[in-house]
Amino acid sequence: MMIFALRHADRVSENIDALSDKGKVRAELLARMLAQSGIRNAYCSDAKRTQDTVAPLEAAPGVQLKVHVVPVGSSGTNGHVQAIVTALNALPADSTAAVIGHSNTIDLVIKALTNKVIAPIGPNEFDKLFVLSIPAGSPSLTLLRYGAPTS
Repeated sequence: MMIFALRHADRVSENIDALSDKGKVRAELLARMLAQSGIRNAYCSDAKRTQDTVAPLEAAPGVQLKVHVVPVGSSGTNGHVQAIVTALNALPADSTAAVIGHSNTIDLVIKALTNKVIAPIGPNEFDKLFVLSIPAGSPSLTLLRYGAPTS
């Protein structure tokens, strides 16, 4: 299984749940990068910024993507992460999927799937794209950067 895990694209501000102009450009770039990857499932939270990050990929020509919105709700962050991990583990072994999350959830998803710990994602860091390869044996994790650099 191949999983792309990333924080949502650049947001307007801490108090506004929307992508900035830079974030919209980054979301379009993500769509171009993943459109021919064979991706069929994407998981995001109920925050608008996560859904707006995956929307260009969902709309890309030829992409047959099912976006699963997994609310944080009363189960909190841990319940949200566990629901995503459970859904990913239920996919066929040859699947390609994405998780579009937050600075406080992507690390937990990666840890649950690979048992690997990543460095914290900074409050203004939006360019990290983690590629998880989960074969029958030991999973691997690769960090890529995409779009304009962020700190």
